[in-house]
Amino acid sequence: MKQYIMAGILAGLTLSLGACSTPQFQTLKIFDSPNRVIALRAMPDAFGGKGYDHPVSLTTKEMSRLLSGVRVQRGLLSLSEHAALSETEIRLFAPHFVTALEKATNEEIVTFFETAQWGETHQLTTSGGLFVAGGNLHVVLSNFSVQTPIWQDNENYKASYRHRPLERIDPQPGRLVFEPLQYMVESPEGEIGSRLKGKPWQVAIRYQDVLNRK
Repeated sequence: MKQYIMAGILAGLTLSLGACSTPQFQTLKIFDSPNRVIALRAMPDAFGGKGYDHPVSLTTKEMSRLLSGVRVQRGLLSLSEHAALSETEIRLFAPHFVTALEKATNEEIVTFFETAQWGETHQLTTSGGLFVAGGNLHVVLSNFSVQTPIWQDNENYKASYRHRPLERIDPQPGRLVFEPLQYMVESPEGEIGSRLKGKPWQVAIRYQDVLNRK
């Protein structure tokens, strides 16, 4: 009898942990290459049930300007700061992000996944998403240059996380900010992430004010 009770408890815990994960259903691939993917994902409770402000029209130049202001502050004290995306990444991602936001519905988030080889045996993974809601552009960074062995990627990692870009691989302390800081607003954690691995870094930007700034 005890064995059946324990089995039931373990099954319940498994279901509970699974429910904490962000449901992700790919709806449309915008761009797909061996080391880079931009796609739309359906979110069952988009922005707390309010829905996103999609579709949204931006130019590539405007998107590039917004992305260039997103910064990563790493560590518990946020002493180390880096650009969230390099100039090359922005040039590659921006036009696809623009296309994705134009095609997205109010229940879809734009996601991205990227890998770059690091030496002979490792690679770096960066992934996350973005959406517009409540008049703000929200940028989500689930993974920032996370190092993993290539052999692991070839066997199971790449196929798995390539299709789960909002899931954290190796949670680390840090946060996203936007510069100039006066255009940054508090970004609710919402439905992205899980209790098991924590929430991705996220920042919200008053993007219309940024673009209207002379």
